[in-house]
Amino acid sequence: MSVPIAPPEPSPPGVMHSRHGHEVWPPMGTSSPCRFIAQGSSGAATGLGPRAVSVRPPRKRPRLARWNAAPYLPRRSLEAMATGQGASPRYGDEGTADVILMLRPLQGPPLPPLLLHSQALRRSEFFEARLSERWSVMSQGQPLEITLDKCVNPSTYVRCLQLLYVPNRIKHTAFDDVQDALGILEVAAELLFHDCVGACMRYLEAVPWTVENETAIRECVASLHLQSSPDLAARLCAPEGAMRKPVDVMKDVLGELLALVTNGAPSKARDITERVLLANVHPSASSAFGGVNELALLKEFQGNLGQLKSQLRKFANFFSWNAHQVTLACSALRWLIDELFSLQIADMSIKIFSEEQELAQLMVSRVYQNPFTETLFQILVRMLQALHKGEVIAPRSVRLALISTWLPIIAKLGNDHNDNFGRTYEIRRNVELSFGAVVETLPMLDQEAVFKIWVGACLKCRKAWPDLSDAFDAWCSKLRAAQRESDLELGTAPLISEVCSS
Repeated sequence: MSVPIAPPEPSPPGVMHSRHGHEVWPPMGTSSPCRFIAQGSSGAATGLGPRAVSVRPPRKRPRLARWNAAPYLPRRSLEAMATGQGASPRYGDEGTADVILMLRPLQGPPLPPLLLHSQALRRSEFFEARLSERWSVMSQGQPLEITLDKCVNPSTYVRCLQLLYVPNRIKHTAFDDVQDALGILEVAAELLFHDCVGACMRYLEAVPWTVENETAIRECVASLHLQSSPDLAARLCAPEGAMRKPVDVMKDVLGELLALVTNGAPSKARDITERVLLANVHPSASSAFGGVNELALLKEFQGNLGQLKSQLRKFANFFSWNAHQVTLACSALRWLIDELFSLQIADMSIKIFSEEQELAQLMVSRVYQNPFTETLFQILVRMLQALHKGEVIAPRSVRLALISTWLPIIAKLGNDHNDNFGRTYEIRRNVELSFGAVVETLPMLDQEAVFKIWVGACLKCRKAWPDLSDAFDAWCSKLRAAQRESDLELGTAPLISEVCSS
């Protein structure tokens, strides 16, 4: 019995044939799904034979989803929002207009009349009052005429009037930029169109500003006597919107920046911090920010001095100190001193350094294993040179304390530990000159106390450094001159000469 084979069925609608490397259904090289029909002698279907294959419906592949992207629609313009469907009444519909508005510019001829609708205009309290005054006397069936005089920019009035026809919340797309929003804000405030005023403030609070934009926003809000939205007031740092003073905010931010720099932050953080410090003392900034600079820098300066003292105390056990912390503290101290002097606020740092008796004693007790000598030497040289050149005007007590505290330390480090301290002749000579110049600024009795320290600390050493002999000779000369003047006043000089001649 022959089993006829039916011809292949056409592919169902959901089946796709593809070429060029894509999947093909059915697979290439195979026959389509077939039906096997078993027929009897009469030709009728009598069932399947022993070798018949069960009939399966063709498997349908799922239809591949096609991306039907909608064409890009540009943002709706203000006029489109006002005249679009769903807005009732619609701006520009002359057939239903019941108000004629005349805009008279501040300069130039009046504009063509605008045909508007009272239903939309009543969103403005200004127009609500004008319509209430005149509606009762309006002739039946005739549009009501309203005139606005002294319009600075009539086109801005037209745009604000179009916003009266936007039925829902005014979108940010109604504004072109900050200047455009400010112009509409002025008109909306004049017309008491509160929804528009709120929309302008939402837009201004959210968009980027330039320096000119921020100035214009401040002036506009102040001139209109508007109460800013909380977000806009906070961005403008207005008292009603800012919970903290700008000086307090700067203090916290600068403190965090200085902490980053002194803890080894990359050079980028240091550059940013230096720009902030310089901007705080710019003439355009408030004088209060200069005080923020000084407090923040001195706080870090004291903190790093404390860290150095902590590491010096650990030198009893050489392996207990942290070399990384030592390096960071030394680098931070040098940078902080440079910033204090560049900003001309180093007076207090010199006073703090002159009173560091504990640090001076720790330096002497750890002289042979002290990695801070070069750093402290540089700091002291910078302070002495500033006093010598007049960069810093320090009181007499501060000058005396600085020399009395650190002269024996410099003598000890320079004579006993010359390898790491004052390596070049030029640096050592600058130290001697600076010490001598500062000593000469002191009164005679204060100089006496300093030279006693110098004689006891330096002249007994083989190198006798620092050499203050020039300043000492000048002091001795002043003593002799003072004694001569005293003798002349008392009249004792002739008696002495007579005794000598006899």
